[in-house]
Amino acid sequence: MPFLHGVGPDGAVFEYQLSKNRITIGRSKDCDITLADSTVSRNHAAITKTPEGYVLTDLGSFNGTKVNGVAIQTRLLRHEDQISIGKSRLTFLTEHSDISFRTASVILDADADAQQKVVGISPQSIAADSQQLLIARDTRKSRTGISSLGMAAAENHGEREPCGDVSSLERSNKVLFVLYEISRQLNSIQDFKELLTKIMDLIFMVIDADYGFLILTGGEKGEELIPMVVKYKDDKVVGTGQITASRTIINRVIRDKVALLTSNAMDDSRLDYAKSVFLQQIRSAICVPLWKKDSIIGVIQLDSIRFDNQFNHDDLELLKAIGSQMAMIIEQASLNEKIREEERLRNRLERFHSPQVVDMILRGGQEDLMEPKELTATVVFTDIVGFTSISEKLPPREVNMILNQYFSRMTDIIFRYDGTLDKYIGDGLLAVFGAPVEKEDDAIRALHAALAMRQAVEELRLDLPVGDRLDIRIGINTGKVVAGNMGSPKRLDYTVIGDPVNTAARLESIAAPHQILIGEETYRLVKDLFCITCVGSRRVKGKSVEITVYEVLSAKDGYSKPRKE
Repeated sequence: MPFLHGVGPDGAVFEYQLSKNRITIGRSKDCDITLADSTVSRNHAAITKTPEGYVLTDLGSFNGTKVNGVAIQTRLLRHEDQISIGKSRLTFLTEHSDISFRTASVILDADADAQQKVVGISPQSIAADSQQLLIARDTRKSRTGISSLGMAAAENHGEREPCGDVSSLERSNKVLFVLYEISRQLNSIQDFKELLTKIMDLIFMVIDADYGFLILTGGEKGEELIPMVVKYKDDKVVGTGQITASRTIINRVIRDKVALLTSNAMDDSRLDYAKSVFLQQIRSAICVPLWKKDSIIGVIQLDSIRFDNQFNHDDLELLKAIGSQMAMIIEQASLNEKIREEERLRNRLERFHSPQVVDMILRGGQEDLMEPKELTATVVFTDIVGFTSISEKLPPREVNMILNQYFSRMTDIIFRYDGTLDKYIGDGLLAVFGAPVEKEDDAIRALHAALAMRQAVEELRLDLPVGDRLDIRIGINTGKVVAGNMGSPKRLDYTVIGDPVNTAARLESIAAPHQILIGEETYRLVKDLFCITCVGSRRVKGKSVEITVYEVLSAKDGYSKPRKE
């Protein structure tokens, strides 16, 4: 039975069998798969069983759904398709595996942990003497007759041969080369996994290994192991295309916070003769932890299966130096990805909301604010009077320039008073004050914005040909509306609906040029701050009874300045 293998935003790993004909994915607890992630919509996506197979459908989510890195609306899923929903990653698999850890390239073998005591390395000791960074092996010779590295290091302690200085210099040059390339790639590569792959390529340029991998930890306590990159020598994948990685080695490094070097893995008693070591015919191995402050966030392991290519102390030192920098690079890359995601979201929001509202949305969890809900808002409709006659006299390009200039000025004014631009409607627009966030002075700011719009149109009129007149009429109303992302799964727009919206549109339609008309509820909220005259009762389309209409003339002294500049 097909299933989903998932990795949540906190690194938690889970599996979900597709036992129903339709399953839903989202932030809501009512969904079959609930993702605790503010970037995921309440009802984000669904997977439906069809005669052709399982189809993934985006349910009009705010941040979209991706398959193999490409945004989709609907997609027929295939084996091992990678689904991105918010910060979670799901893999669609058509065959279930009993292996608790599975990727296209790495399988962790749950070998028994070795019991021998090893020397731990704290983050502060990374730059310490090389003998403290090695795990001491048994001082006896191995069955192959190779002396332990620990004894070799002890014998040379205090008596460094001349070639040691050359080796140290060569290692330093390699470290500098790799770190320089990593820093350069960090600024040019935006995809996180691509960056890690490039770093592994650089490691293989300076350390001769047959294969290796990079694994990050996940879960609340770092108990989950998440493979990120697998690298083969010369990029030639052998066998089944999978590496069986020993949990004995990895757990030893993570649990005891050590860097592990073995020159004869199959004969190393510390590894308790792990099954995976023999299956992979590992002759020599290095496994180095990646540190984030006092905790380990992952490991890098390199393996060699050649008799004539045993890793040594210099290789360990080199990989440790690179690993300590990689941890910072990983943290920086993760931060950069969050920044880029916020920039993408900000760019979308800034088209409709003021900078202050955008900041509030980003700080407070945008989905809760953007989803449809009932609130009290003040709605503003504007329309250019006689624009058709102006359009007939001017070339289309000039008409477009006038409209762009007009909308630019109007939008700036709306944002200046913390309003939300709902939409452009021909040569008119709809703005809302009080959505997505209600404030006590929404109606006041709406009227200040309307007066500023009228003044701006007078200034724009100076650029028109002599004899042409540019005027606007404005209708404003306050009341209970439903505001939020609405539309079809293929397209969502933030908008408001309700009777107050319709009434505002009717007030705009009966207004004279240069006139601002407001409804009774708006009048009640602003009557003490503006010069207003009663126009009288008017019957408008869609209303069974007449409504009382008021005209706004100006702001009273002391209330003409905008609330925010």
